[in-house]
Amino acid sequence: MIRPNREKKQTGAFYTPSFIVDFMVERVFYHLQENNLIAFDSFRNFQNSIFKLRFCDPAIGSGNFIVGLLNKVNSILKGFDTVENEEKDEFFYHFTSSNIYGIELDKASLDTCKNILKEQFPSLKSSDLPNLKCGNSIVGLDAFDILGIEKAEKLNPFSWKDNFGENNKFDVIIGNPPYFNLKKMVLVDENAQNLYDYLKSSHLWKNFFRSSSDIYYYFVKQSIDMLNVGGIFSFIIPNYWIENKYADKLREELLKRNILEIIDLEGNKIFKDEGKWLNISTCILTLEENTPSQTFSVAKNFFFESVVQKEKINQLFNQQFFPIKQSYLGKEKWIMSPYNEYLRSLEANTSMEKLGEISLVFQGLSPGVKDIFVLPKSKISEYSLEQDILVPFVSNSDLQKWLIKEKVEKQAILPSMIDSLDNYPNTYKYLLSNKERLKTGPDRQKLMKSGKIRWFDYSVYRNLDLFLSKEKRILCPYRSLTTKFALDENGSFTATDIYAILPVERTDIYSILGILNSEFINFWYSLAGKRKGRMLEFFSNPLKKIPIPRFEIRDVITPLVKELLKIVEKSDESEVDEVKVIEDKLNLEISEMYDFDFRKLGLK
Repeated sequence: MIRPNREKKQTGAFYTPSFIVDFMVERVFYHLQENNLIAFDSFRNFQNSIFKLRFCDPAIGSGNFIVGLLNKVNSILKGFDTVENEEKDEFFYHFTSSNIYGIELDKASLDTCKNILKEQFPSLKSSDLPNLKCGNSIVGLDAFDILGIEKAEKLNPFSWKDNFGENNKFDVIIGNPPYFNLKKMVLVDENAQNLYDYLKSSHLWKNFFRSSSDIYYYFVKQSIDMLNVGGIFSFIIPNYWIENKYADKLREELLKRNILEIIDLEGNKIFKDEGKWLNISTCILTLEENTPSQTFSVAKNFFFESVVQKEKINQLFNQQFFPIKQSYLGKEKWIMSPYNEYLRSLEANTSMEKLGEISLVFQGLSPGVKDIFVLPKSKISEYSLEQDILVPFVSNSDLQKWLIKEKVEKQAILPSMIDSLDNYPNTYKYLLSNKERLKTGPDRQKLMKSGKIRWFDYSVYRNLDLFLSKEKRILCPYRSLTTKFALDENGSFTATDIYAILPVERTDIYSILGILNSEFINFWYSLAGKRKGRMLEFFSNPLKKIPIPRFEIRDVITPLVKELLKIVEKSDESEVDEVKVIEDKLNLEISEMYDFDFRKLGLK
């Protein structure tokens, strides 16, 4: 398997911390005991039960999860005081050699893993650990037919059947697979193209393949397919699959199984790279190969330091569990919240409309080389650029709640208004000085070659007509910690990092602005909208789904919103308290529209 920064991966910088491994192993053994697959009441019963179980890590790395499993077995053995150590060692040797399986792409990493195991567990020194194999868990031998021998060998194909026998299924699969977006990796790693081509064409994967999916989706699918009935799967993976549209096929596969628990570690930085925390929001997904139960358990939004022991995480985990009905979920984004029943009732509420039904929601233009086209007014004066091809321009940083910042000192050249550069000599001279940059980049070169753009055009004139209308609109950044919607009264142009909302009924803009900036919509969007880590992501589809009370209900807040805008427009710090008073009134009225009481639910 291709791994980004493989050399770093071998140092252990990206490996799962032991306290997470120990916690996951504890939870797996808990579920095994719940299913009566393992017994702890005596050495004989423990020995007989665990010898029936096969454990596998399909992406070994340096073996953290195998070490964690064996540490757990060792700790159980220590509890049997009446059993001789020699007998325990013999059992441990045979269990590890016969019941522990694993696959690792990189031979050097596999050798490192085996050495670590033999150093940490002296009774294994004479074992060659025969079931730890080198290969690619998700690439089968059909890769040779699809790619040819030379390309296939670079992927190190692996046959589960040839390596692990006819009975090649497992009772526990646990681990931490590689994470990277397949389509993006193709751009920086030539071997990723081989993997992309294989997954797209293989009969094993072609019905599951999505070009923009993450590689760990395939590890999850492969692993759950390799479980025995009643077997337990547990992976720590990024939590983006819960809502990513390209994970729809993965979600469908998971819903065929009995999901046991999803522990969202959102906000907790688990992995380090050269001493720096990686910004990856993760979750622990655990399921059972069985028919789905009515509900599964979710724990989310609790925080812990990486140095705490598993007792702390177990305590937090038990405190913050809530049930989710599996039947409520489908292939679309999963909403996992204690308020799911309320959110479902809101969808069925006939007094609500969706924002996309009463407004146009659209993204900004794509200049391609933004810093060439978007300039501060001082630079525009310096170059004496012709005014009739300039438009007001707002950047992400110019947006604040309610209004755009008072002084926006930028304008943009709008090349679509240029029929001939000869008519705009100063702009022509300026653009000509940047011609080489405007002609670089594979996307722009492709567009120019096909005749879709001129060398001085934007890459994409997305929604140009809507921007040319110069009408009042609501703007929001594509990513923010909280909801932040701003009224744009100047008909400004924006780039792709901003989304615009234009109400069908133009006079309705104030009530919609008030609703969007309410604490209720911030609450709703954090659950039912789109998130990445702690950030809310404001893209077209989730924005369009925002529930908005019908006009005759929401119009009552229009005077309050207009009053608030007048105060905010003054930009006087002395008015902050007055703004807060009006916001509180708005939030109270809006919460009543949604029949939602934050105080009763302990959210305030």
